[in-house]
Amino acid sequence: MRTVGVLAVGLVLVWVIAHVFYLGPVKDATETALVWTVWVAAAACVVASLTVLAFGLMAGRSRPAWLRFVQSARSVAAVIGCGLIVVGLLHYRDTEPSGEIHWIILGLGILLGSGVVHLWVVRTHRRAL
Repeated sequence: MRTVGVLAVGLVLVWVIAHVFYLGPVKDATETALVWTVWVAAAACVVASLTVLAFGLMAGRSRPAWLRFVQSARSVAAVIGCGLIVVGLLHYRDTEPSGEIHWIILGLGILLGSGVVHLWVVRTHRRAL
């Protein structure tokens, strides 16, 4: 509960500060700063999640709880990858000239990673039996 409360207060503070900056003459600088902040936070989350996933893959052989966690992460990654592919296909169709395919490539990369994790989980289950 404490973590959720800290996260909620942090989001409210970021929202208030963004709106205060947005009202002044530094609108472009604020937008740039917010975009960079979001990108840095997203990159930090990706690095942290990959670190936890790698640890789960290593610890999954001896600890079944980590194996269940990795299975859940694999399923979530597959859903996110499919969603990005759908968004990419819709965006690709609506843009002129049709050439922005980066969402589809990102979705396929996530699906490929999910497939690698799936193969590892299946192999670990077979070794455990």
